Amino acid sequence: MKKRLHVAMTATLFLGVGACGGMSQVFTPIGAETPGLTRAELELFEKGKTVFASEEDVDEGLGPVFNGRGCGECHSAGGVGGAGEDLVLSRVTRIGAGSGASYSDLVALGGPVIQRRSIAELDPTCTIPAEVVPAGAEYVSRRITTPLFGAGLMEAIPDSEILKNIKSGDPDGITGVANYAVSPITGQRQVGRFGWKSQVATLEHFAADAYLNEMGITTPVFSTDLLPQGKTLYDVVPEPEDDGGDLQLFADFMRLLAAPDPAPATLTSVRGGQVFTRIRCAACHIPTLQTGNSAVAALANRPANLYSDLLTHDLGAGLGDGVVQGSADGRHFRTAPLWGLRLRKFFLHDGRATTPDAAIREHGGEATAVRLRYQELSATERAELLEFLGTL
Repeated sequence: MKKRLHVAMTATLFLGVGACGGMSQVFTPIGAETPGLTRAELELFEKGKTVFASEEDVDEGLGPVFNGRGCGECHSAGGVGGAGEDLVLSRVTRIGAGSGASYSDLVALGGPVIQRRSIAELDPTCTIPAEVVPAGAEYVSRRITTPLFGAGLMEAIPDSEILKNIKSGDPDGITGVANYAVSPITGQRQVGRFGWKSQVATLEHFAADAYLNEMGITTPVFSTDLLPQGKTLYDVVPEPEDDGGDLQLFADFMRLLAAPDPAPATLTSVRGGQVFTRIRCAACHIPTLQTGNSAVAALANRPANLYSDLLTHDLGAGLGDGVVQGSADGRHFRTAPLWGLRLRKFFLHDGRATTPDAAIREHGGEATAVRLRYQELSATERAELLEFLGTL
């Protein structure tokens, strides 16, 4: 593993003071560790956070084409590990073509992810340009960076807890599909839960995929380097460029990163939560799923208040991007977890919406009936619902 300076970043809990001077709810700071970790787990979190926030160099395997020099460069909204804060640095491009059995990730043309930067900006001897969307790309999907808060809780949710929420005969036509993922590490098949289409099931897989596709760094999990635009490779570091040590630290950080606490409720937001349930937003954005067993005791057998069923749903042609990932076709997307919503600047997979209201109005497909109910709300009810979402 590459040597790095690990700086202790222990976060502490703080207490809110009530209006009458008494102590109120204990909150976990955004970007802090999950409460209740052991000393050894806390040390892993601190080391992982340092590596997650650091930048990679060419001599560490960066590139030759890449999208960012470090995880924290894109995962930053609200704190380290958050969503993307812009539509340039923290939005990537995924491509594809064809349909059904003929669908292709266009690897020979630089897919499935386009790397918009080259180490030519750091190494003048490199003449390889950054990638561009090739002419053969039928589908071009802009993807904003997803937040990672509470990822360990999401990983600890048993498959059965997710599968029980698949619907049949729903009055609004809501169904839901589990996107199974095969771990490149263990070979096990598991219900996916990470990524815009729930195409990844474990945090080690998630970290290895991002290390390769966003920074161009190989690991024992994905040991073949990227071919820039599918052409001849320029590389000076033998594969794998990371021996798996940093990859594991990335996974440790994400696994131990705390879920975001909601902001204090108001009478208006409480009424908004009732509206949320009444118009059936909660049919997909299920408020709470239960975790199962976990090697991390602080994550085991406890509620995860993520507001998602982690299934994929057909959201209609308007949101469809054509990209196929696992069993999720071009119109299917994961129900985005809503915890931490108040920390985000952009919504929907491509960031086209800058407010929750705009995001709701884009919903189609299985969410059409719910969207129509939202549009039919009185101005007061709509404001209550949006204030509720602003507390998440």
